[in-house]
Parts: sequence; structure tokens; C-alpha cells
Amino acid sequence: MIENQPPPLNLFGQYEPLQPESLTEMTASRIRAMIFNGTLAPGARLPNEVELAAAMGVSRGTLRAALHLLTQQGLIWRRQGLGSYISEKPMLENRLDTFTGVTDLIAAMGLKPGCQLLEVSLVQADESTAAQLKLPPETPLVCVRRIRTADDRPVVSSVEFFPQTLLHQGPRPLSIQDLKTAIETHLSLYRVFEQELHIAVDYGIAKIRPIKVDARVVKQIGMDIPSGSVMFYIEQLDFDRNRQPVMLSLEYHVADFCTFTIYRRR
Repeated sequence: MIENQPPPLNLFGQYEPLQPESLTEMTASRIRAMIFNGTLAPGARLPNEVELAAAMGVSRGTLRAALHLLTQQGLIWRRQGLGSYISEKPMLENRLDTFTGVTDLIAAMGLKPGCQLLEVSLVQADESTAAQLKLPPETPLVCVRRIRTADDRPVVSSVEFFPQTLLHQGPRPLSIQDLKTAIETHLSLYRVFEQELHIAVDYGIAKIRPIKVDARVVKQIGMDIPSGSVMFYIEQLDFDRNRQPVMLSLEYHVADFCTFTIYRRR
């Protein structure tokens, strides 16, 4: 594998120049697309960082961040002194050791992320939710209900809760309708937090278990699946950089769509 020659640099520079915003994500997306469309074959060695950054019109720091993201997603592997290589068998599963939102997970699999149902409302925190978010009971919360799609196929039903006060964290306060519009635009609630509310979600702690859904749960999650089907249930609490809880997420994943992988390294 080490003897493999890198692909021509002009492959990486054939696009329009990148804009300043989201350079890391955009750089990673371009390399990811080349992996999925076969331009970059499994086992291929990438050009060195200086040449590759120049070809893609980004700084070396941006390129390194993009390669780190692709490494976390299992699409490339890197070794000191050897370079970066396309994984022989890219891991497209949901990695339990990395923090990836549903939207980014679907996109990383080469599928089109979407939303079939979106409801945004205000609710009062019950005792359990309030305790997890470290809030007084009956604190006003924003509740976001969604059915996430991959190439228009429903794959995840999710409910997120976060304090209403966070809607006033950005440069301009967001109404419930403003929030719904922002989610429809960005698809990812994490991106709404970062770009609209200026809140950085630093990490999450998740609990996962398989469940067999009955008619009550099927009605609750709003997905057309047979009663008795097995789904993966994930309950995740997200924290900001100050280690304060900011959002509680409840997700139901269609079992035949999601494979959860732990990357174990020596």
C-alpha cells in the first residue's frame, strides 16, 4: 500500500474556490464525495498536506482539520511518516467513539439528509427532564420533533428538549417560527446552535439500547413501521464547553439502517 502513487493533484483543484465559512466541513465533503464516487480508490494514498492544501485552495490547518474529521468517520487512516490513505473498507456506521449528528451521519454515507416531519413547540420540563438539564421543574423548554430521512426514507425519529432561554443567546432572539425556519434551512440542530445561537456543543453522553416497539411507541414516534419491530433507542445529553447540559435528545433509529461501531485502537 505504501508504494501506491497519489492521484494527480488537479483532481483536487477542479472545483470553485472555497468560501471562508465552514471551510473544514466543505473540504471534508469534497474529499468524501471523491471517495464515494470512486475518484479516490480504497487504499489510495493522498498527496502530502502541503500539495493537497494548495490544490484545494485552503490552509494547511483547514486541511488537517478536514482529514481529522474524515479519520473520525473511518473514511481515511493516517500514520506518522507514512501519510494519509483511503480506507480499504470505509466505516459508514454510526461510530460510538465520535460525536456525529444524524444529518452529518447520513451525509457521510453518501445519502441525502432530509426531514419528513418537523414540529417545534414550547413545553414545561417534567421532573426527569429538568433533573437532567439541571433546571427547576416546569421550566419552559423548546421541544423539537422530527422524522429524519436518508434519500427520502424515514430512518430516525427524534425529540430534542432545550431551555427556551437559549433562543436569546444569539445576536438576535429567535421565535419558535424563526427556529423552525432555521432548522429547515440547516437541517442540523447543532448547526443552528452554532450559527444562529452562537452555542458550541462540546460533547455528549449517550445511552443506547435495542427496543421492541409496540403500537403505542409506533404512534408516538410517528413512523410507519410494524408493531414489534426492533429499533435502537438513544438517549443523549449534550454539554457546552463549560460542561453545562444544554440539550436532551431521544432518538429511535431504524435497525436495518444503523450499525453502531466502536473503533478500538492500540
